[in-house]
Amino acid sequence: MTQHGRERGQILVIFAGGVVTILLIAALVIDLGLTFIVRRTEQNAIDPGAIAAARFIKAPGGTYGDMVAAACFYAQRNGFFANAPGYPTNAGCVPANDPDGTTLTVNWPPGPGAGTFAGDPGKVEVMISRPHRSLLANVIGIGQIKVTSSAVAAFDDGNSNSSSLIALDPGGCSGNPAGFVTGGAKVEIVPASTGIEGGYVHVNSNCGAGSPSADNLCAPGNGALKVSGGGATLTAPKTYVVGACEGGPLTSTLDEGSVILGDPLSDLPPPSFGPPGAFCGDPLDPTVTQTTAAGAEGCTFNGNGMTYNLLPGVYYGGWKIGGNGVTIHLEPGIYIIAGGGISLNASGTITSVAASSGGPAPVMFFSTDDPAYAAVCKSGGGGGNQCQDKINFTANSDLLLQGMASGPYKGILIWQDGDGSGVTAGPDLDVNLSGQTALNLSGTIYNPRGTVTVSGGSGATGYAAVQVISWRWKFDGGATIYMPYDPNQLYQFKYKGLVR
Repeated sequence: MTQHGRERGQILVIFAGGVVTILLIAALVIDLGLTFIVRRTEQNAIDPGAIAAARFIKAPGGTYGDMVAAACFYAQRNGFFANAPGYPTNAGCVPANDPDGTTLTVNWPPGPGAGTFAGDPGKVEVMISRPHRSLLANVIGIGQIKVTSSAVAAFDDGNSNSSSLIALDPGGCSGNPAGFVTGGAKVEIVPASTGIEGGYVHVNSNCGAGSPSADNLCAPGNGALKVSGGGATLTAPKTYVVGACEGGPLTSTLDEGSVILGDPLSDLPPPSFGPPGAFCGDPLDPTVTQTTAAGAEGCTFNGNGMTYNLLPGVYYGGWKIGGNGVTIHLEPGIYIIAGGGISLNASGTITSVAASSGGPAPVMFFSTDDPAYAAVCKSGGGGGNQCQDKINFTANSDLLLQGMASGPYKGILIWQDGDGSGVTAGPDLDVNLSGQTALNLSGTIYNPRGTVTVSGGSGATGYAAVQVISWRWKFDGGATIYMPYDPNQLYQFKYKGLVR
């Protein structure tokens, strides 16, 4: 073969390869572009459909069928299911009634794909899935591209979430269960007054899933929720466990094999803060130190029998409370613990200044990293009081605290930052609440990366009108912890309309 012939052969190979490349690019551009158009058409149908379906969440006599009919109506109005009898109708949204075999799915409560809204009965999820017949992608063997769109809508008007106890850990099991009542603790969750719906228990762990235990009892074996040890008991209106319940006794309607509940507070923006740092006591006292971001000094309260009056602000380096008989009085407001956490391990008392009602005044604790060291902390470095740490209110006397009464964080009492350096360390940023003489708490305790432990002590009285949303939770200590479900004292989840 001549040189000229060889060159012509090479050109043909290059040309053929170029044609294939051009077709692939065309398939990518044209077919993917068409899928975006299909997705936009689907979204135009399910956004109003989800909003319409959500209206029936709290409508008197509203049913799941009403939700499906509402979503179907808007799907048909946007060109789907054109073969439905009597089109357009409020029914007939099945694949057989659509030229492309489109499917419509309505999930109430939303399924796992809804993220933070999964399992929330105050939300409804609508999905449309439509096969798109490809034009040029057939060249590479792709005859259809399935396009799925979803929307989540809500009708929560001041709902504080119906669960009093939520364990987010999907894997806590047996020896370290996601939900644990032990040590003789008796947890009693009841509505604060007649007519209130809520006070439920929800455990996301799938430990023991598929076990032979019946839905209405706790049984031996591994369990996601464990009630065991020293006569421990759990009383609640309803209990939902993705896996199984272990031990007992459990006085509640029990649903094993339940749905996973999303973290309802994951989208809540944390409080913003910056210098100057707060004083470790009365700012007019010249002997009292002021914390700074660059120093992360923290506050140490060791004076036996002394009373420290603290103001809201940013405490760089946290609190260490070690003196016997120490009393910490808190003025109303938000206390930012920027590194160091809180450690109370003595016969001390923490209480907010009495409000006009005679009870504790409203406060909120937000624990995170000292911003000056946040990058170092998240990389596994940092030391001293620089990084986010545990919150340990183990008072041998009284623990009297109430969550915020107004503002964007109304109802929140304790918030352990889920985006701090604890993310790299794993879910071990615990919150320990123990009042050996008197335990009086109200508000939402949020710790998405650690365990919340509540204990009243063997001889204590415990009143905890709290909602615990945490990786895991544990009740022990031999006391009866009375937990009236009162939505007015918890964080309000106010959602209406399209939320996702």
